[in-house]
Amino acid sequence: MAKVCIICEKEVAGGMRVEDDFVIRAIRSVKRRFGWAKNNELYVCHGCHDAYRKKRANYERDLAIHVILAAVVLVATAALPLFGGGFNIASLVLGVLLAAIIIGLSLFSHIPKASGNGGGAAHAKANVRGAGAKAKRGRRE
Repeated sequence: MAKVCIICEKEVAGGMRVEDDFVIRAIRSVKRRFGWAKNNELYVCHGCHDAYRKKRANYERDLAIHVILAAVVLVATAALPLFGGGFNIASLVLGVLLAAIIIGLSLFSHIPKASGNGGGAAHAKANVRGAGAKAKRGRRE
């Protein structure tokens, strides 16, 4: 098995290993069934680490937005029929279906978690805040 970087798609000698989450396992399963599987080990090379962190932070932010939007749609489709004077099971089923589709759309931009990435978006934000604080201290001095 070759070790391949998920950002630059080149073979690497080392780096951070990408965790096999449910999306990666599902993709590998489909590829095995169709005979397209290469069975590469997925890594993030050292040169692509900053690009990976930015993409992972964007993915986590987009996923949060999708979940909030799905919750709003679900609540709206469940609550609006109640204001009309009755409960409609079809609207609740439709709401659940729409919420699942909205959350499923975030999988098109899926960036898997790499072991040792330091917490994803929270870590990236901490680094940005730290850089900003250092810049402010530099201006005061």
